[in-house]
Amino acid sequence: MSELQRILENYVKGVQFPEVSGFEVLELLDMRSRLAARESELDATQRAQLEEADVVFLRHASKFHETVATLGDMRDLRRRAAAPCSHW
Repeated sequence: MSELQRILENYVKGVQFPEVSGFEVLELLDMRSRLAARESELDATQRAQLEEADVVFLRHASKFHETVATLGDMRDLRRRAAAPCSHW
């Protein structure tokens, strides 16, 4: 299994659980940023999986945000992760 496929599978699984810790949410956001950086490498099936996972992520976005906000300001967390605003 490729690294890209592994990241995608972990992201797809991870978004299913909105009751995770703030650190796990940061890991999800990091995975999504890594996927965004390599999105052109995804095949049609993988893109569809990513889109479906994003829908689930958005469905739980308020819970994810609430949890990660306990760790600090989102802008500061994103800056520390060197993630573009468009990724999170």
